[in-house]
Amino acid sequence: MKRLAICILAMLALFGCVHYDEEMWLHRDGSGKAKIRIVHRSQYENPEEILRKASLPGITLLSYKIQRQGQDVIYDISFKFKSVEAFNNVNDQLGSADFWGKITLNKEPGRRISFKRRIALGSQDEEDELESFFSKNQAEHAIWNYKLHSPWKIVSTNASPENTDIKNKTLSWSYDTAEMWNKDEYMTAEFRKSFPWFVIVIAVIGLLLILSLIFWLFRIGKHSHLLDRIKHHAGLWDQ
Repeated sequence: MKRLAICILAMLALFGCVHYDEEMWLHRDGSGKAKIRIVHRSQYENPEEILRKASLPGITLLSYKIQRQGQDVIYDISFKFKSVEAFNNVNDQLGSADFWGKITLNKEPGRRISFKRRIALGSQDEEDELESFFSKNQAEHAIWNYKLHSPWKIVSTNASPENTDIKNKTLSWSYDTAEMWNKDEYMTAEFRKSFPWFVIVIAVIGLLLILSLIFWLFRIGKHSHLLDRIKHHAGLWDQ
């Protein structure tokens, strides 16, 4: 019964032609923003689900627009998220068309940041005959597109070379759902943080100020009577 329910959800999601386009801007602290377009073949619009997800902790809805083109409903959504965890928590769907997936962002030695995002389609059971039937008889295959703007330098990635923009720190991935059944797909990248020159400059300026102060106090003690006056007054107070 559970298998049948999963397959029905998969059929509704994919025969409904869910095309997914996402562009994400990731910030250094793990926060960011995203623009999403979902094209779904459906008889009705569902703004309630957008507003429900927008009320989740760490999520701020910036704008959304729903329009219909023939049998398709098009959702354009823009939102901010306070952390990767908040972004991941938006994914509470029960269907097997997991185009949202899950992101992990880890700090590595040498100022490196590892990025991984898992998406999936199907039940991960390669011998599932119902899902195999659905995938082979799907009239139109949905495409899932992802674009990531990184705040760090790109070191390596599994994105194709033509979809890797080193200069602008941008990566893109595209997936045809016809090739995704019963397996996980991973978007991976490794970034390097820039050397903290600003912190070093501030530290050097602070050190120079301290050395200047010490030098100034030394000159006062050697070439003026200010310290003698201070000692004299201190002696009067002691008496």
